[in-house]
Amino acid sequence: MNAKDTLKKIAEALNIVSGEAKEIVSDVVTEVKEVATEVKETVSEVIEDVKEVADDAKDAALETVADVVESVGETVENAGEAIQEVAESIDPTPEPKNSRVDELEKQLADLKEILKNAMTQPEVIEAPIVEAPEPKGLTHSPEAPVAKKAAKGVGRKGGSIQERVNRYINNN
Repeated sequence: MNAKDTLKKIAEALNIVSGEAKEIVSDVVTEVKEVATEVKETVSEVIEDVKEVADDAKDAALETVADVVESVGETVENAGEAIQEVAESIDPTPEPKNSRVDELEKQLADLKEILKNAMTQPEVIEAPIVEAPEPKGLTHSPEAPVAKKAAKGVGRKGGSIQERVNRYINNN
């Protein structure tokens, strides 16, 4: 046997195996396609079921909320009626008036009378004329030079800038 025959036998063996593999793979692919379509149908059915359950839950929740609102409204009405009955049964007792309140009411009545009288009187009351005092003018001349005080003490910071620079340079 030479190398050519050996390669020929190996090629035949591989073709046989690859042919069987092709059949197996094609069978698996068809089965996967069938399973995928079944899964798709199942998922769509589940989605429809979930939508139906969600709608039912929403309707039930709305009904429950409506019932709760109605019962709360009835309870509030009953409480309001009970409060009115209690308020009607209680006799209001007059509270002792404070003397300060009486004074303020008297002042208010007096002010009302003054306003009525002022509105009915046509005469005009003139305010007194007050004369303004004459202005004194300036107390200093704005053109006069302002005198600088000579600095005293340890630092002696007075004088011109040039003098201070010279003192700083010369350590004086």
